[in-house]
Amino acid sequence: MKDSALFAEAIAVDEGRIVAVGSKEDIEALADDATERVDLQGKTLMPGFIDPHGHMMSAGTAVLSQADLNPPPMGKVTDMAGLIAKLKEHGDSNPDAAVVRGSRYDDTLIAENRHPTREDLDQVSTTRPVVVTHISGHVTVGNSKALEMAGVTAETKDPDGGRIAKDANGQPNGVMEGNAGALLRKLIPKDTKEDELAAIRKGSEMWAAAGFTTANDQFGDPAIIDAYKKAIDDGDFKVRLTYWPRVTTIEAASKFPTVKSGTDVSEGRNLIHQGPLKLVIDGSPQGYTAHFSQPYMTQRAHDHGDYKGFSYWDDRKAFFSFVKRLHRDGWQMTTHANGDQGIQDILDAYSAAQRTYPRNDARHTIQHAQFTRPDQLVQMAALNVNPSFFIGHTFYWGDRHKNVFFGKARAEHISPMKGALEHKLIPTTHTDTWVTPIDGIQMIWSSVNRVSTSGDTIGEGQRIDPLDAMKAITVNAAWQYFQEDIKGTIEPGKLDARINLARLVIS
Repeated sequence: MKDSALFAEAIAVDEGRIVAVGSKEDIEALADDATERVDLQGKTLMPGFIDPHGHMMSAGTAVLSQADLNPPPMGKVTDMAGLIAKLKEHGDSNPDAAVVRGSRYDDTLIAENRHPTREDLDQVSTTRPVVVTHISGHVTVGNSKALEMAGVTAETKDPDGGRIAKDANGQPNGVMEGNAGALLRKLIPKDTKEDELAAIRKGSEMWAAAGFTTANDQFGDPAIIDAYKKAIDDGDFKVRLTYWPRVTTIEAASKFPTVKSGTDVSEGRNLIHQGPLKLVIDGSPQGYTAHFSQPYMTQRAHDHGDYKGFSYWDDRKAFFSFVKRLHRDGWQMTTHANGDQGIQDILDAYSAAQRTYPRNDARHTIQHAQFTRPDQLVQMAALNVNPSFFIGHTFYWGDRHKNVFFGKARAEHISPMKGALEHKLIPTTHTDTWVTPIDGIQMIWSSVNRVSTSGDTIGEGQRIDPLDAMKAITVNAAWQYFQEDIKGTIEPGKLDARINLARLVIS
């Protein structure tokens, strides 16, 4: 991954660090009788993949304790009956669970072409709360028991950055958009320490199997750091971790170990690093919760023809103030923004913070950045703000973005990797697992081909070459989160991706 020296024959590793890279003859000269040699039989060694955006513990939890409601090609749910059957089966298999949980359904890929409602979920249970989460993570649905226990009635007001959907009689139908989903999620019991460790172990297996040597997680409770340390000490965590504090107050942010992104918090072992503070400004395009400057192409029956989504921060002044304070205090920030209006809001906030408190090399980023306009790439370059694209949207949702949600012109510019590179930005790509499976090869493939599930090409002009696609999850990902001195390339001084191993590799 070094442009000046892309290829080498061999590398030497000692005590967890790369110590030399070069010809087979030169590296062999460093060996002695105790050196372990690995011949790759002509295969290519690459830097370990770095996940720039994921939810490791949640992904492990989803596999272990939630009904899998994924549609094809990721799962098997194709209609409401199938969704209900999956939940019933899961509930029957877990009779002691306080809440019957399911996740990753997609309303646009089931026959009824709608979200489940309280009435649908009442078929699963009327005595236990049933709570399911949309594949985007930005819509949550509960049955009648869940709404009752959460205290959600016709009189309940929409929370800041959230919407409570109503039926024709003005009663909540169970669908909670944006921040309103928290009203139902509070019913879910807090994971035990054993639950956390099991989820971390499962997540570790998933990320390592896909070639990732650094995973990502996001949480609001700094105590989760101790759970990861325990998993490492127990030998149950096979990769490294970059975590993001995900909080909405200065008081909550102050509980984390540091403000400096890239800081090792694993007692010098370089196994856990704190990354940027995570903000969320809007939701999901396929969940109709992303915020746009122009209306969605296909309007739902209750949208009145001009629905553009909404901001998760109704108080724009409060959002700008929070961003300015974080910037002033030295935080790196990374902000979830999908719609072009959400992207504009965070660019404006970053710009205002930088004007008020000038700071070099802040490396603020925008997560997903799906519908970045060409003029916004110019703004990113001027502000030194870099995107991390959810590139799998071109595959998993490309057809619907083009034909249903947004039309050809907007859809073909989603995840504009080529444009980002042309503006000298340093982009990364991600899968946002648990939303889609952790799969570095798929990310590279989508960056290069931009082919949808139907075989359509979504934005041919935004295709990039394989080397740049690989950089997005190696060297670029290390740089975005202030770890370029230890990860991302195969060169002397960088960490061995295999934790606590000292080996000589000859290819």
